[in-house]
Amino acid sequence: MDMQHKKLIELINELYKELRKEESSKSVEDILAEMTTYAEKHLQEEESILETHDYPDYANHIAMHQSYRDKLTALIVESKNDHESAINNTYAFLRQWWMGHIVAEDKKYGEFLKSKGVE
Repeated sequence: MDMQHKKLIELINELYKELRKEESSKSVEDILAEMTTYAEKHLQEEESILETHDYPDYANHIAMHQSYRDKLTALIVESKNDHESAINNTYAFLRQWWMGHIVAEDKKYGEFLKSKGVE
């Protein structure tokens, strides 16, 4: 999970570079597509691990993931109407959500899984 978290942060940083036109090798749309796909894979794997090990806050964690999915979908739809503003809003959302989620919420399950002997 930690390696996937690092990859997600790399993609957010790539999006920032593209928004600032700082030598990004990808377009905004390519970065967002990769981010969406990679994040969904990560969330599904995380949910599976938590379910397998009977994480006590599983339902709440899943609700956070669904809230993320819903917001990202809304931002992508918005980007079709107001591309520049929506992309900036999407970047801000991704950065805030993932940093907060990894640092606060995923740390909780990390400690729980370690107590179960899961690396």
